[in-house]
Amino acid sequence: MSNKSVLDIIQNRRATPPRLFAKKEISKEIIERLLESANWAPNHKKTEPWRFKIYTGKAKADLAEKAYSLLKLKFAEGLQIAPEKMDKFKSTMERVPVAIAIVMQRDAGKRLPEWEEIAAVSMAVQNMWLRATEMDLGAFWGTPAFIDLFNEILEIQEGQKCLGFFYVGHIMVDYPSPGRGEIAEKVEWK
Repeated sequence: MSNKSVLDIIQNRRATPPRLFAKKEISKEIIERLLESANWAPNHKKTEPWRFKIYTGKAKADLAEKAYSLLKLKFAEGLQIAPEKMDKFKSTMERVPVAIAIVMQRDAGKRLPEWEEIAAVSMAVQNMWLRATEMDLGAFWGTPAFIDLFNEILEIQEGQKCLGFFYVGHIMVDYPSPGRGEIAEKVEWK
């Protein structure tokens, strides 16, 4: 158990760019600990809308190649995708030790507005991120503009929506905090 306070962990959480991850594997046990933390996110009506697809090793390499091939095909068909964005996505997938597809599973009865389900998934991701910080791991949530093109490759089912990828890795270089503005500037007391 960490000696860090919750506030210390929150203040030290970073969106660590994947280029700063060391090329060192992450164990299945560590990934499972992150996922268990995600599973405790708050959610309305107990819908637990978070779903995760874990890609490591060969599965991650295969995903990177399929996604890149699809992007090149769509580009050739005229879809406006910047080639450097395609290349960056592929190199990120090749660099990171683990890529977790973040998926929102919509409540079948649609008892809640979609934004509440997305918010619950976001809180699940934040829980993973804070746990990664506690374990001195880097993390980054990537949301490429072309994520919807990957629905078939990711086997996204009806009622699901991919919200991006959560990358996790050992930190090669410390990434300093950009800090935050004063909270008083964002609050109105009534």
